[in-house]
Amino acid sequence: MLSESRMEKAHAFKEGKYLDLTKELKKNGYEAKVMSVEIGARGFMGSSAYGLLSKLTMYGNKRTKALRLLAETAENSSRWIWSRRNERLLYKD
Repeated sequence: MLSESRMEKAHAFKEGKYLDLTKELKKNGYEAKVMSVEIGARGFMGSSAYGLLSKLTMYGNKRTKALRLLAETAENSSRWIWSRRNERLLYKD
């Protein structure tokens, strides 16, 4: 599926984007892990969101509700942006 391959590419891009920062933090004695999450504009949830909530020890109904809320928030945000696509931005040219 096209959206799945895009999610995989987005995930790989995000992981790579913060690789240097993660290495720098570890070098300075911090524990660091990149945990990127991909959620599509229409609320399609990548497996990364499910994995993140599991790593945060969120299971069962709490995880299901959190995933639903994440999907609804992404969809509502996209709808809001789309509804204002023709409005002038608030900055000067």
